[in-house]
Amino acid sequence: MDSDCLSLLPAVCLVLADPKQSPPDDTSLEKLLDWFKEMHSQSNEQVLLQHQPCLKEFISSVCTSKTTDPAILSFTLKLTGLLACTKQGFHLLEVGGLLVCVFEREAWFVCDLWEDASVRSGWLQGLLNMLKHRQALDFICGNGLLKVILQLQNDGSLFVACLANQLLVHILNFLTSSNMTNGSDAVESRESSLSPDWVSVSSEIMNGVVEALSSDDHPRVLQGLRLLSSVPSQCGEPIRSTLWKDVLVPLEVLINRGSESLTQPLMTVLQAAVRTPLLGQSEYKVEELLEAMLGSGNKNESFQCAALTIKLEKCPEGLKRKAIDIVLLPLQCVSAQSQDTEKMNLALKEQLSQKASCISHLMQSLSSLEELAYTKYQFEGISIHSVTSSVVLLLRICSGHCPSSLIQNNASTHLIGCCKVQRCGLDTLGALSVYEENMNIRKDIFGVLLDYLKSPDSHATVLKKTYQATVSWIAVCSPFPDLLQFISHGNSGFIEALHTSGMVSILLSSLADSEGYVRASAVAVVGEAVDSSLHHTVLVCKSNLLEEALKQMMTILSQDTEGFPRRAVVKAFTSWLKGSHLVTAVHPFLSSVLSLGCNDFDWEVKMHTLELAEVLMEKTLTCCPYAVQNFGSSEKELMQALSKLKEFGLFDLLFNSLFDCDRPVCEKACALLLKLRTLTSERADFDSTLVLNVNGNRWGDEVQSRYLNTQQAKGSVCTSDERMDSGLHCIKDISLPMILHILDLDDMQRTLRLSSDHVVNSPRSLMEDILSAAQQSEDNIVDCY
Repeated sequence: MDSDCLSLLPAVCLVLADPKQSPPDDTSLEKLLDWFKEMHSQSNEQVLLQHQPCLKEFISSVCTSKTTDPAILSFTLKLTGLLACTKQGFHLLEVGGLLVCVFEREAWFVCDLWEDASVRSGWLQGLLNMLKHRQALDFICGNGLLKVILQLQNDGSLFVACLANQLLVHILNFLTSSNMTNGSDAVESRESSLSPDWVSVSSEIMNGVVEALSSDDHPRVLQGLRLLSSVPSQCGEPIRSTLWKDVLVPLEVLINRGSESLTQPLMTVLQAAVRTPLLGQSEYKVEELLEAMLGSGNKNESFQCAALTIKLEKCPEGLKRKAIDIVLLPLQCVSAQSQDTEKMNLALKEQLSQKASCISHLMQSLSSLEELAYTKYQFEGISIHSVTSSVVLLLRICSGHCPSSLIQNNASTHLIGCCKVQRCGLDTLGALSVYEENMNIRKDIFGVLLDYLKSPDSHATVLKKTYQATVSWIAVCSPFPDLLQFISHGNSGFIEALHTSGMVSILLSSLADSEGYVRASAVAVVGEAVDSSLHHTVLVCKSNLLEEALKQMMTILSQDTEGFPRRAVVKAFTSWLKGSHLVTAVHPFLSSVLSLGCNDFDWEVKMHTLELAEVLMEKTLTCCPYAVQNFGSSEKELMQALSKLKEFGLFDLLFNSLFDCDRPVCEKACALLLKLRTLTSERADFDSTLVLNVNGNRWGDEVQSRYLNTQQAKGSVCTSDERMDSGLHCIKDISLPMILHILDLDDMQRTLRLSSDHVVNSPRSLMEDILSAAQQSEDNIVDCY
């Protein structure tokens, strides 16, 4: 806050403390509190309290009033804690008993203010703000506030209960950090590092956690688990190990009870423990608890637990393999041949015979497999070829093509036309493209993808996923080392799937689909297919894919009414330009793409067009030693490169975008123009050769005006009368370096980087709004009289 804001502070405090005034909305109060935090971090808080007595008067007035609005009281509690977060501020507020007055809740029971959840959350947040030094903890413990915090763990408001948990963890962490005897993370006894005065504090909190976990009240158990999940990561020794020992017995009871609703929070607790030294020590039984959670694989929660175990960052490998075996069972069971189903788990088969559990288990199988594939996990004892074939078979079952050997499988009847499983299966199939072992079944993979693309029953969202999976497999197959040799030996895997099978024609026809996001997905696949086809002369000779793709994509960019497809087209051109095969082919279209993208009404299309422009700049300029080194002998090559960019219309694009109505577009254009300015600065010969016509452009008037002002200051060019007669058109051509110089791009960039609401939501504006609203309220009262 500046001096103007501080001068408004006394009046604002009077308005906020006046119970007759309607309080500002919660957002305004939170923003005001944010500005207090910023000011507090940048200045001496003692000076603020001493030189702004209105703050103490405001706090005292609010806390002694019986008609205070709950929102104002909540704000005051948070502000008081913030001002007391240093020893000096704490002392100034403690004098005269102001802190006790603020946080003594008994006084508020008289007027039922404590019943308001915002007051309880403000009370907790105020203590949390204040707890930065030992005096604050002594204040909490010495005034019996710890019991209140423990009670609020079970508050009816979830937000209040979570905030109470957060405060308790903060207290435990504070006890640890304030009593560390050394920097080690070894497990020590409580007595060796905690002072005797604070042992009772930690014991009271820990006993509360044990009682919560042992409770029959489900919400209370959840709050205990939430607190416990935060301790391993946020608290050091001896708190972490001591609490873990205390809760081992109730944790084991909860796990053995097998409550499905507790699977996620219990796994969150164990996941937090896995990341700490607790995992490596047998007395803490972390791995045993995880094993117990996995169980035998018979119960519903075992599959959920297995899926969560796979996500653990530091999961023991043996445990992870067991979890993978469990989580893949539903997929293997559904796709198993008739002679193998007898070996499957009977309880699992029963669950798969029910539609809801069948879909749920398969979704967990597929999503877990997808996550493993993205990390390129090396399966041991499991054939990735077999797993991928199971996914392909599952997708065929979902589309109604169930093999006769699986007709007796009840699960198959639940899956026909199931979009959820289809979308998840296609995501997984795309992810499995990273495994080279799958290359010998790519014909089957492209076959099922083609079936989905051709099927009139495929939902639009399923089609989108099909395109995405196709992109993944085309990208993997196209640079396959032995693909030309594969073709020459008469095999038809990739070629037949991509061309002979009719996939190319289906992809091209999908560019005219009725759904916009389907057209966008199709554009991405066609773009990848075009790029891949140019690696292989066979495909180039067999199809006119490139010519047809360019034709249809330009139609989409110029005529499509939805933004998604147009964005996809510009991104496809950018991808092509980044490669080395399509540069010559796309050059004739770049001017049109840049022009259409620049004038598009969708700001994201404009952003993607600027990204295309950036790639074009890099491609065109990096061939020049001067452009790379900034100084050199190849000025002629640089001049030729810049002239090419001018022919493409790149400079018009950048200057138009600089004055666009969307700030991100302006900012991106400004950054690119600054790069150009670096290249062209101090090159006098460019002034006469690289000139731009500033007439007839959106940016022309601004450039002409600034140019004429610059020249008039030097006593040259048009007189003011001449400018009146001819408008701003007495100058038609201005050199690129001159334009880049007179625009003051550095200042424009600084302005653009500011948040768009930096003026509207400034602290001064906020305070003026509060005072203005109060004045209007008074005027309305006078009008009523």
